[in-house]
Amino acid sequence: MNMNFINAMAALSMIAEGGADYQEEFKKYIIDHKERVKQFADWMKENLPEVFTDIDYNVYIEDFDELIREHDDSKFEEEEFEAYAQHFYGTKDNDFEFEEAWKHHYLHNPHHPEYWLGKDMPYIYILEMLCDWGSFGIAEGNLTELIDYYYNEARDDEEKNLSENTKEIIEEILSKIETIKEGD
Repeated sequence: MNMNFINAMAALSMIAEGGADYQEEFKKYIIDHKERVKQFADWMKENLPEVFTDIDYNVYIEDFDELIREHDDSKFEEEEFEAYAQHFYGTKDNDFEFEEAWKHHYLHNPHHPEYWLGKDMPYIYILEMLCDWGSFGIAEGNLTELIDYYYNEARDDEEKNLSENTKEIIEEILSKIETIKEGD
């Protein structure tokens, strides 16, 4: 059985046994976020099929879809769930625990640039990262929020430490997204 599924079930069980409302809120957030990531991935597959078939990268859709299905499953794990739930929906006074959970999260999820320590990110994880970032625009009903986020925050963020090659790939894909949005 998939370990992420087992961890998710354990977290759900903990909540069912009388966990606090903040845990329920966080669980709902994870589920909603994963759905928005999938929505953005589906939008990309429909509107930008060429980013999956580029001769230099050629992403297998089955592999990409699996990444999207498992996206952020580690947030259900013991090392992350409670600290994240407390930080965002609980008392919010758990800075140390949250930092440890965040470190666990990015070290177990290669769609985060922090995982790569400034090295080039593999193309498939760049696509997943863009779906992650794009999911927030879907929540706001604004796909171009992704573009604003990248250029105004992520591009030069020292913690993200994006390599020049990774930035080049991101910017190429963002320009395609912008072209599609301008045509709407």
